[in-house]
Amino acid sequence: MEDNITLNAQLRTESGKGVARKLRAQGALPGVFYLGNKENLPIQLNGHELQLALKQKPSILNLQLDDGQVFECVIRELQLDPVSGKSLHIDLMGIVRGQKVTVSVSIELTGSAFGVRDQGGVLQHAVHSVDVECLPKHIPEVITLDIEELKIGSSLQVRDLEVENVKILDDEDKTVVSVLAPRVEIEVEEEVEEEELEGEEAEGEEAEGEAAPKEGKSKKEGGE
Repeated sequence: MEDNITLNAQLRTESGKGVARKLRAQGALPGVFYLGNKENLPIQLNGHELQLALKQKPSILNLQLDDGQVFECVIRELQLDPVSGKSLHIDLMGIVRGQKVTVSVSIELTGSAFGVRDQGGVLQHAVHSVDVECLPKHIPEVITLDIEELKIGSSLQVRDLEVENVKILDDEDKTVVSVLAPRVEIEVEEEVEEEELEGEEAEGEEAEGEAAPKEGKSKKEGGE
């Protein structure tokens, strides 16, 4: 416990989206601390302090509350803004040594996919994290997945993730990453076909326009 990174937190008495926005504007981060069978505690953390701690990728943290209590905990979930990547909300879960916990662990892709590098395909990373169950001391920082051999049309599933002393809870058939055929060429061909079709239609209309006066002139000459 002495070697863990310590986060200082204050208990919150207010909640709601408006309160959360106000806290983030002040540099704080709203969150919830889960204490197992005990009542969950709404808390707020210093946003900068949390970012510094996250850079060290800790498995276990010490959470020190403003009432003096200190708990060992793990990050249960960290919500990020999909555009800016900034932290929006954090859930921390208290742990007991020797008891398994369920946490979310990020998936890190390694290598350069053959289907992208040599075949011009498009990499689609569909699943960025999975839920795992393990002892606190076995919580991995990340789970790596080698994509070097991926070709166009091939994919890797949750079952392909390899990590020791950990049980992955997600559906093993869920696709994590795949390489798709490029769509740019198809779109270009479709545009060319549309342009050719429009050109043919324009030529047809022009030909009809030229033919109409000739027919009228022929009838007039015949009448004379």
